[in-house]
Amino acid sequence: MTTSVVGFVGPGVAAADTADTVAAGVVAAPVRFHEAGDLFKTLKFGTLPGADSGSADEAAPASAEPAPEAVPAPPAAVTPDELARIVPGMPAEKIAAYVEPLNAAMARGGIDNPVRQAAFIAQLAVESDGFRTFEEYASGRAYEGRADLGNIQAGDGERYKGRGAIQITGRHNYEQVSQYTGVDFVAQPELLQAPENAFTTAAWYWTSRNLNQVADTAGIVRVSELVNGGHHALERRVQDFQRGLDVLLHP
Repeated sequence: MTTSVVGFVGPGVAAADTADTVAAGVVAAPVRFHEAGDLFKTLKFGTLPGADSGSADEAAPASAEPAPEAVPAPPAAVTPDELARIVPGMPAEKIAAYVEPLNAAMARGGIDNPVRQAAFIAQLAVESDGFRTFEEYASGRAYEGRADLGNIQAGDGERYKGRGAIQITGRHNYEQVSQYTGVDFVAQPELLQAPENAFTTAAWYWTSRNLNQVADTAGIVRVSELVNGGHHALERRVQDFQRGLDVLLHP
């Protein structure tokens, strides 16, 4: 189904039509979120070294202690209020249950800036029907015999239908995510529906396709294509991404 939408070919950049923009191969420059700080304030110099406080090569007092090493700040977590604003209509009890494993998965996957987080949550929101389900509604029979998904045994289509927050599908993906997590989803595919597994496996899928870099550079349309394999619900994915970006940039 072809849908005309506002096409985001780069983070937060609108084009006249998604299909035309994608076909044209236009990639917008990524949004800059950090401006350079004041070097002298960062280094804690009141004035230029040597201007009023002696020679620049003057030895430091013997009692001076070395400055502590800077510890990088952890990625900003999405708050329950922000998640509620990004995914309107999400029940409060699900927000309370999902926000912690969601943040843990994003931290583990390096999904650590507003563009990446908005893109990730937008894809999960569509794939899980607004976080209503971590199991595909369809039976999975359509995947039967799909060798490209690794479904080579009778019953694999239904057994390894889409599950988890990003709808991991097919025996091959179940095998790979089992190796990554140490949880045997091949033997017990229903375990993918547990919230802690649903988000962890979504982060696995995200990083295995290098979607952080895609989100940073190519934009939400290309991310959607790599998650979904096409343009299904593309308009909603773009709208959810833009809403998420607005919320995370203006908390």
